[in-house]
Formats: sequence, C-alpha cells, structure tokens
Amino acid sequence: MMQPMSNSCRPGAFRKHHAFFHHLRRTVSRTAFLAGLFCCAMGTAASAQAVVALPAATPAVPAGAAHFQFVSNGPRGSGWDHGDRIARYYAQEWLPAFFSRTLVLDNDIPRGTSLSWIFTGPHAGFTVVIGSEDVRVFQRYYDSYALYGSGEPHQVYPERIVAETDIPYTGHPRAVTVTLDSHMALEVSVDGRQLVQQSCLFDVQRSQLEYTAPRSAHDVVSGAILPQVPGRATVTVDPQRSFQTMMGFGGSPSVPAYAMLSPAGKKKYWQILSSYNLLIDREYPMGTRLKPDMSNLDNLADASPHYYGDNFPNGEVSDFDYNRRIQDLGGSVIYEMWDLPAWATQPQPKNALPRKHGIADPEAYARAMVTYCRIEQQRTGRPPAILGIQNEVDEPEPVAAEMVRVLRKRLDDAGFSSVKIHMADAPFTWQGMQRAQALKRDPEVWKDIDIAAVHEYNYQDVFANPDLFDSSLLAMHDATAGKPFLATEIAVNKPSLQAGSYRIAFNVGQLYHKNLTIMNAVGLLYCWVILDTEQPNFGASRALLIPDREDGFMPVPSSGQLRVLGAFSRHILKGMQRVDARSSDADLLTSAFRGPNGEATVVMLNRSTQPVHVDLNWAGVSWREMERTSQYQANAVSAVPSQLFVQPGEIVTLSTITRGPAVQ
Repeated sequence: MMQPMSNSCRPGAFRKHHAFFHHLRRTVSRTAFLAGLFCCAMGTAASAQAVVALPAATPAVPAGAAHFQFVSNGPRGSGWDHGDRIARYYAQEWLPAFFSRTLVLDNDIPRGTSLSWIFTGPHAGFTVVIGSEDVRVFQRYYDSYALYGSGEPHQVYPERIVAETDIPYTGHPRAVTVTLDSHMALEVSVDGRQLVQQSCLFDVQRSQLEYTAPRSAHDVVSGAILPQVPGRATVTVDPQRSFQTMMGFGGSPSVPAYAMLSPAGKKKYWQILSSYNLLIDREYPMGTRLKPDMSNLDNLADASPHYYGDNFPNGEVSDFDYNRRIQDLGGSVIYEMWDLPAWATQPQPKNALPRKHGIADPEAYARAMVTYCRIEQQRTGRPPAILGIQNEVDEPEPVAAEMVRVLRKRLDDAGFSSVKIHMADAPFTWQGMQRAQALKRDPEVWKDIDIAAVHEYNYQDVFANPDLFDSSLLAMHDATAGKPFLATEIAVNKPSLQAGSYRIAFNVGQLYHKNLTIMNAVGLLYCWVILDTEQPNFGASRALLIPDREDGFMPVPSSGQLRVLGAFSRHILKGMQRVDARSSDADLLTSAFRGPNGEATVVMLNRSTQPVHVDLNWAGVSWREMERTSQYQANAVSAVPSQLFVQPGEIVTLSTITRGPAVQ
C-alpha cells in the first residue's frame, strides 16, 4: 500500500495547486509530469477545469464486441448490497498488466445519470465515471483497515481515494478509452481526445460497469466494449554476432533473515535458489562491528540494524556454511565492505569538512580483505571469486586509487592472484562513470580493476519512461570500455515507487534487459535475495524473498520481483553468451543467448498495451520449453506452441534447456 500523503498532497489540499499541474501537463513531457505526480504520492484532485469540447465521433463496433444495455427502471441487481441498484455488467476478461480498452456508447448519457467503468485489483482500483456533462476518474486503495472512514460515503469496506480528476465537457461522448501502461500512467480519452492522465502504480485485473439513475425515468444506456486487436512482430537472431559471456544472477542474502527460516524453510530456500539459478552470493554490508582479527565475521549477535524503517538487524554478518552451499552449487561469492571498522580508517585531515564515513587506510583495509579470503578458504575450501573495493562510500580520489593498488599487491603476495577485483560501487551510474574516469587517470590502477560495477538507483528518476536511461547506461559503458560489467545492486528504494505490484517489477525487468543489451552485463544482482522486514513495502521493493512468519518461517516471494528476474535467470546459465537479436517491434524487448553445447534461450518482454503474434527466426534451433511470466503466472512452464503470442506486460522465455516447474 502507498505511504500516507502529507497534508499538502491530500486531495482537499491539492485542489488549490491544480491550476499549476494543469499548466504543467500541457508544457512538459509525459515523463516529467508523471515524475511530478510521483513526488506528490499520486495526489491529484477534482477541481475547476476548462470545459473540453469533444470532437464528433461515430466509432465502428466490430464483430466480437461485448454488448451491454442498462435501463433505469429495469432489472435490479441481486445480492445483499446491490438489491436496490440497477444490475451491473461484468466484463468476462482477466486484464493483462498493461492494456488499452475502449467502450463505445450508442447514445448520450442522460442528464442526472452516470455510467461507471470500475477496474479492480488485489489492493486498489480506479473508476471512470461518465456523466452527462463531465468525466470523473479516481483511484482508491481498499486493502487496509487504516483507510476506514476516508472514502466514498456509505461504503461497506474501508477505502481511501488517493487521486481524483474531474473534467467537464460539451458534446456527445461515444468512445471512451482507458489505458494503463508501462509508463506507470492511467490515461482516459474520449473520442480520441485525452482528458485525464494520472500516475498509477498498482495492478488491476477485472472490470465492470454500473449505471446510476433515478428509478422514476425510463433512461436507456447501451454500447459495447471493443475486442483487442493483436499486432505482429518478427524477431531475428544472428548467432554469429556475439557479445558478453554470462557469469550469472543472484544478490545479497540477509544472514539473520536466512537464519530465522525453519529447517523446512531452509531446505525450500535452497530449492528456490537452485530453481531460479540465483547462485551469485554478494556479501555486504560488512565492516563497522568487525574485530581486528575478523574472528566475529559470522557472529549473528554482531548483525547490526539496517536503515529500513522499524526492521530488525539484517546486515554486517557472514555465514560460511551459506557460502559453501553456493559454491557447491557452482555459484560464486563476492565480498565487499561498506562502512569500514575504525581500525581500518585513518585520521581525517585537519580543517577538513566533517565526513559521514571515515577515510580508508589502504594498508589496513587490504589486510582485512586478505584476512577474509583466508577465512573464507579455510571455512569453505575456496576463496571468494571477486572482491569489491567498497560499497557506495565515496573515498578521496588518491585513497580510492591506493586501495586498488595495495589490495591487488597484497592478494598476489598472499597467493590469491585468482581473486578478481571489481571497482568500488557507486549508487548512481553518473557517479560510477566519474569513479571509472578517476581510476583511469592512473593506467596501472585501472589495469588492476578486473570488473566494472555500479548500482543504478538513478533509474528510478526515469521510471515512467525507461528509455531515457539508455544514455546513462551508454555513458557508463563507454567509461568502463574493455571491462566486464556487473550490475551489483538493483532494487526499488524510492518511497513513491515502493509498491508490490507486478507493473513495478516489470519495469525493473526492463532495466535487466537494458543491462544485458546496452551494458553487456555478465551478471545481474538484486539488492537482497531474502530480507527480514516489518513494513511490507520494504520486502516488496528491496527483496526477492521474505520469511513467512505466519506459515512456519518458510521463504515466500515478496512481490513480482522474483518471477521477473526468474524470467531471465532460469534459462540464461553461466557460460552462455549473448548473441544478436532484432525485433521489428520496439516494444517487444528481446535478448538471445547461446551455450557452449548448442543451448539457446530467447527472452521477450512486451511492454506495449497490445498483444502481439511473434515470428521467431533462429535457424537450426528446436525449442523444448517455454515459460510465461505475468501478474497471473509465476514462471509457468509449458510446451512450445506453433504460434507465439505475447500478452501486454508478459515475459515469454523460450529455451532448449528444460528446467521444469519453478519452485516457489
């Protein structure tokens, strides 16, 4: 559920600011407008608007349309609550994640009556009310008792209206189109003219119609909901054009969250990781409570509270049995400190500006990292595959360079020359680009960096239009050219985007695709694989799994994030190489991979509002397994049909690799 709005953004308070937003909507891009709405927690409100003159329209109604008719003094609805109302019309369709639906009216809405098009989902819904003189659109959440008393009068369940727009019109409305798209937008158009645009984060699944009219008259409203019109796309794979070789997928486990799982929960956890091929274990954040001999690396009592709301300790502790299991499954361990222990820092220069984090002592830091490698090898039989320089902390440029230089030398001296080094993680791509450019000023230091890495939290700044992020990725790619790239921490942490909806997860999936095809990423890591959370939104946006305390402490998916990452990870295996894949439809995002023994995988994301028939051309490949991922299906495996069909918001994975049903 969305976070409560501040007083300045509640619908009542928002009305006085609506003129500004009306001007904003006319003068800025869709992305900027929606970003502004996100910042105000989706709080728009009904207010005085200029009257819109509707153009004349006579839309055709094709065969296959679903017809409806309401009569004001006709049959009443059955049931306890609706017995005194006109019977509703229920559309017999499960809506895809993204859609555009058009309702055609045969006649005007009579004065004093209204037709409501009601869209509902598991947590929230929106309603389009077509009156005789205006169109009203409002969003409402109804998934918490905390919403009681704040919604429409006479409701029999708690709800709160969180966004509301009322547009007066003149003319004769005939075609009403409702669009919910991957730009996190809800748009309503009448006769081809857009009247309403709101940001909308939640999922809806079904729709229904309700006609409200006085019983005394004999008013009739009729029309039809038009059928979908599929598009067509061609995907062509050229296996001779190859790119990066994959290392794999994974993320960071919260060791305390993993520790609270029951024995049966731990068993299932490892089944899930194996089923989803999440075998890169990135250990972080480590540091502040470490003893100089690092003997307390795996002491649960030294786990420190994280900064996620009211949550209990999640970080700063290792589990070497966990690491050994990952390695036994063919996976890899990455170790990286965040804030350093005081004994690995140096005094700050006199008269320097205060720093939140201490400045690293490169020699003490390198000793600590080598000590970790020794302990890891003793406890698991193998050292970590990769060491990250430092997580997010911005060290002075000379110190950052010296940390790389000294660490490489100390690793080689200790016999860990096989352990690779990835550059210090920055939270944003622009900052990662700056760090790469700084390291490159000393060619010997840049030579010691084996892998480029960055977090990509600035993706959230363009979440409503992901293609705007391409230039940031290209700049990072150019700055790190020649180095394999790891996307080391992907998640949603912006409060205005912390929704557990599939639509949010799908847009993170667009970022996975862009990392694979623009950055040539060799690995994709989610922020947390499992996390112990109090506020549910932290789990839904930060983690793939959470412990289910109400069912024997078993691991369960926290949102749609696991299934979306799984659409890639389950059939793109370590050692596979990305090959060129071209789609004739810019909204059918496609990537392709081949293995050393002829394995082949294609992943297709349909980010449009239109279903699409796909002609897939990859010569000589016989597909053995198909997997569908949507708001209704979690990596559902099936046989490969003769005709490929991808619904809006769906991810379809085709492979010669048979994985069988996903474990969840």
